[in-house]
Amino acid sequence: MILLGSRNVGKTSVGNTILGCKDQEGGKRTANSVVKRGFVGETDVTLIDTPGWWKGFPAWDTPEIIKEEIIHSMFLCPPGPHIFLLVIDAHASFHNIHLEAVTSHLELLGEGVWKHTMIVFTRGDWLGAKSIEEFIEGEGEALQCLVDRCENRYHVISNKNANDREQITELMKKITETVAENSWNYFAPDQQLLDRIKEKRKCVKEAALLRQKQVNATRDSAGSRVRLDALKVVLLGQKTFGKSATGNTILRKDVFVTCQNEQNREENGVVAGRQVTVIDTPGWWREPSRWTEVLDKEIARGLSLSPSGVHAVLLVVPLIPTFGDPQRVAVKEHMNLFDAGIWKHTIVVFTHGDELADRSVEEHIESEHQSLRWLVDQCENKYHTINNMKRRDMTQVTELFEKIEEMVAGNGGQLFCPAMEEIHQRIWEKAHRNQLKIVLKQRLASEFKRRELQLIMGFRQTLQDLLTDIQASPVATKSRFFIGDMTNKKYQVTEYRKNYKKGEEEKLEAKISREIKKLDEEIMKSPTLQSSMDILVPDFAADSPAQFWSLSDQKISENIRKYSSQSNFDKVLGWLSNLHVSTNRDNQLTVNFSETSGYRSVLSLDNGCIIND
Repeated sequence: MILLGSRNVGKTSVGNTILGCKDQEGGKRTANSVVKRGFVGETDVTLIDTPGWWKGFPAWDTPEIIKEEIIHSMFLCPPGPHIFLLVIDAHASFHNIHLEAVTSHLELLGEGVWKHTMIVFTRGDWLGAKSIEEFIEGEGEALQCLVDRCENRYHVISNKNANDREQITELMKKITETVAENSWNYFAPDQQLLDRIKEKRKCVKEAALLRQKQVNATRDSAGSRVRLDALKVVLLGQKTFGKSATGNTILRKDVFVTCQNEQNREENGVVAGRQVTVIDTPGWWREPSRWTEVLDKEIARGLSLSPSGVHAVLLVVPLIPTFGDPQRVAVKEHMNLFDAGIWKHTIVVFTHGDELADRSVEEHIESEHQSLRWLVDQCENKYHTINNMKRRDMTQVTELFEKIEEMVAGNGGQLFCPAMEEIHQRIWEKAHRNQLKIVLKQRLASEFKRRELQLIMGFRQTLQDLLTDIQASPVATKSRFFIGDMTNKKYQVTEYRKNYKKGEEEKLEAKISREIKKLDEEIMKSPTLQSSMDILVPDFAADSPAQFWSLSDQKISENIRKYSSQSNFDKVLGWLSNLHVSTNRDNQLTVNFSETSGYRSVLSLDNGCIIND
């Protein structure tokens, strides 16, 4: 058996209950797949407990090492497992995001995994007098869909009755029935998965050792570290990444509210014999559509709270969930608001240090998405790991201070003090670029909706023509069997075929009529048609801020005039608001450049490319 599920659903407890183990884990997180063996009655059981994923997070947000451990679990019980026990907490709600998380993680294991999967609901005592079937039906479509995928294989375990062996006996009976349905076959894992894991782990270890050597060499060549009596640091990072909690750990007191703060806050304290000043800035959103000029200005203002500058910029990044392309884009956009020299003064602070378990942070960096390695390289291998759950551990804070002092020495004692006027200029330019994108998206959306309606109407006409042809054709066409004398049997067969053909044509006619009616309804509500633009033009797929996206063309023009000046941005924005998008003979999107706009299209004689001046 292999136990699967998100964190804190009681996987380990289920394993202990099945095997009758009295030893408890004491809340310790499962970091690696663990094999346990025992007897349940007369049945010899091998049970593998796997690391849990974060609830509601799909597989692409789960760190690679956790996904590898889940896949590797199949190879810990050769030739393969009989059953996967998917543990779900009956006490917690289950929505579409949880269904997506479960589905994406189980499908890592290979095709056919659902035939070998059974749901085990924990905290069955929470159901009270309600049956598990009533709970499944009442919870909603997401849970019902999951139960359907498992072909109605499920069981409930009551945590308050852990000593009740009857519930385990019943579970074993259901497992045996499932194995019998699968012809007593194991779930055979793909050997190539194991080969890839072994090869990757080998490469990760080699790359991690190389990075460690590079870091040690850099620290050795940085020169003597000068202990600073006063330290000033600023915290930057995405919302929910743990900035405020990190600030509290550094100062060893709860001074920053660990929620989504919208304003800067500066706090001081004496830590490890140093006067430490920490500036906590508002976190930014990962989604570009939630960007606001006000938020960027407030983040920038955080650095101005220390007129002389800061010793270090602490860029906070969690070890989980994974750091991918969306996070990379968000970090790059916000760091670009400052002078390029900010990277020389930046240290990546990894939160959730307990996630490493027995692995080094270098192994985590090398095993993760390339975006994380890009970030660490940008900071010239300056990084530190912190566990905000162990605030009493002063060594992690002291080591951070020492790394800051080494960095300051490497920067010649210079503090980071950006020019605020330049920052505000970049924010202003970013706001204008955002307006350009919004207006262009508005133009493209209008054309895509027009094309969608055109395609729907064309398809409707095709169906209508087909229906007309069917209605015009004679149903009782003469069969080739009517040649010369026929026996009574041949005549009956022919009549049956004629009647069958007539019935099928009537069914087809009714079906086409229903489809035409549906298309008529879609055409009538065409202003609300969902645009296919997000698929065809991914660069403009993100939702725009509501204050612009929901505006009419006239209102957009008014806003453009309101914010307009003689800058190039404003000229382009004004021109773009009147841009005409159409289609050519091949039904491809084209942009018609007006001669009066100051832009024109020129056909290059060298390669036939259009060059826009």
